This record gives sequence, C-alpha cells and structure tokens, in this order.
Amino acid sequence: MARVLTADTVAEIEKLFPRYPTRLAVLGPAIHLTQRQLGHVSDDAALELAALLGTPVTRVKEMVSFYTMYYDRPVGRHVVRICRNLACQSRGADQVIAKAESVLGVHCGQTTADGRVTLEHEECLAACGTGPALWCDDNLVENLNEDKLEKLLAGLQ
Repeated sequence: MARVLTADTVAEIEKLFPRYPTRLAVLGPAIHLTQRQLGHVSDDAALELAALLGTPVTRVKEMVSFYTMYYDRPVGRHVVRICRNLACQSRGADQVIAKAESVLGVHCGQTTADGRVTLEHEECLAACGTGPALWCDDNLVENLNEDKLEKLLAGLQ
C-alpha cells in the first residue's frame, strides 16, 4: 500500500493524541485532517488512519459513511447540499433541487464534469423556519428560491 497521508498530516493527527482519552477518540478530527489534505477519505487513507489509531479499518469506514460531512469518494471543489426535510419540502425544496439538477446537469449525489460542484441533498440543516435551506462552503443560505439558487451556482468558481 502506498502511503497517502503526508508527514505533516500524520504529525497533526499525532499531536492530538494527548488531548483525547484514547486514540479512537481522535478519529473524528483525524478524518477532518485527512479530508483537508485529500478532499476525501480513500480506502488507502482509511487503512492508514486505522493503523495510526490502532483500530479496525471498519471503524474508520463506519464513521466516514455515517456522517454527511465526510466523503469516501472525490467530490467537487464546492459541495452544495439542499435540505429536503419536510419543513423545507413544504416551502419548495423539491422544486429548488430540480432546478439545481437542471442548472448543473447532474443529479443529487453526482459531480459536474468539470469537478466544480457536487450536488447533494441533506436531511436537515436546522433552518426549518427559514427553508428551503442550502449549505455550501461553510455558508447557510436560507429562504432559498430558484433565483437565489441560480445566482449562487453561477458564483461558484
């Protein structure tokens, strides 16, 4: 197996060990650091993390597959997540998602051919009173409509 984590990333992870009660407790921050370096957690990266933390690789993959902020595959430079929970659906989320798919030319779970945008749905962005809501580049966009969406998507470079 070729090493995929840089020495700097490994050092950052190891620096966390004294702050946590066990190495397994470092898993979340270690995945964040891995993803910051690689953009996602590849199979090889999961194996390296498991070895570094002294845990089975299934533990790493469980966490990556459970939380929506972690990726086991390459994603676009921007990940656009549109809430589709009941509150947002009742305020037009389905139409907004359909518009996003049309504008980007991809379905939820896919990335544009140029690698610019990955479109995903989210179960809840905790903005039920101001939905539909969208999360992109650490920003929450509330009261989303098709015009707002088009402007946001056009601005993603």
